[in-house]
Amino acid sequence: MANKSLIPEGFKDHVDFNTNVEHEYKNKIIDIFISNGFDLVKTPLLEFYKKNSNNCFFINTKKKDPKLFIRDDITPQIIRIASSRFNNKNRPIKLCYYGEVIRKKGSILRPERQFLQVGSEIIGSDSILADIEIISLAYKSLKKIGIKNITLELTSNVFLDKIFSKIKDIKTLKKLKLFIKQKDKKNSLNLIKDKKEKSFLENLFTFTGNFNDLIKNVNELTISEETKKEIQNIKKIAKMINIQKNDQIFIDFTEFNKKNYHDGIKFTFFAKNVRGEIASGGRYKIKNKFREESSVGFTCFMDTILRASSFENSSKKILVPFEISDIIKNKLIKKNFIVFSVFGDISDITKSAKKYFCSHIYKNKRIIKI
Repeated sequence: MANKSLIPEGFKDHVDFNTNVEHEYKNKIIDIFISNGFDLVKTPLLEFYKKNSNNCFFINTKKKDPKLFIRDDITPQIIRIASSRFNNKNRPIKLCYYGEVIRKKGSILRPERQFLQVGSEIIGSDSILADIEIISLAYKSLKKIGIKNITLELTSNVFLDKIFSKIKDIKTLKKLKLFIKQKDKKNSLNLIKDKKEKSFLENLFTFTGNFNDLIKNVNELTISEETKKEIQNIKKIAKMINIQKNDQIFIDFTEFNKKNYHDGIKFTFFAKNVRGEIASGGRYKIKNKFREESSVGFTCFMDTILRASSFENSSKKILVPFEISDIIKNKLIKKNFIVFSVFGDISDITKSAKKYFCSHIYKNKRIIKI
């Protein structure tokens, strides 16, 4: 029998300083989105059940009532809003969001089953400039909160789809996808009979690595107008994203997720020595009874971002006597301090500051770092 005083696996109480940092980072990222013309929307925790809701918790309802589930991803909710409430709005629509999501199962890279998503979407534009704006926005957001040694991984479904579409046998296709996902080049190639297709797949495995090292020969992946256009798009993205020193762009055209709704260029951000992605997104289509429209967006995963962060940009905490005036407190807040007031005797103010994890003290009308 489960101990009800404990918390289910994959969930936890957030009671440490990380909670303050996550709140600060979320606000900084949202501020960047809004300042770049994205409208903030807030979505509900509960939605009506849909067939593609695979990794979510259901809510018990009466037999005659519609099934409900707790959201496991916010992007589908943004799609719903765009297809209903905002259906008549001029395109493109730029929206941003934040909120907790809950998943039935964690993954190897993300065992947490509840975490904060922060993201943005451009809906109703098929321009490569929309991809560039979204990827640039994601990168700027991560740099703003102090993430270092970032790898931006670019890929696209266009290349593998060329091979998958030629395989009619379902079992063979299933095996091929498994081998490619496992990066098993030998067994993947053994399943391809056509020489041109085999050569193309071999090139896809070969052209994996740092973009700058592969750029000269990447045109070898041009086997159709569609792949030619996608290569040009990826080159354009790499050129226009202002990657800083110690960060890099990585390409991997064998990367795919069979459960993903992305259908074109996809991107993922990683940080050095940190398990799991810190942000990811890509191109997808919205289909409803009114229209089919191309869109692009991304999500930041705040749990992973916290693991990647050194907290260098987080607010400083200063200990002050409770009696000091509000004028002084407000001045300290404007200087980006968290003001911690102490009740009673603080004759040893430095000792008290350490006790409450303060980085500074206010003493004799001076700010002193401890």
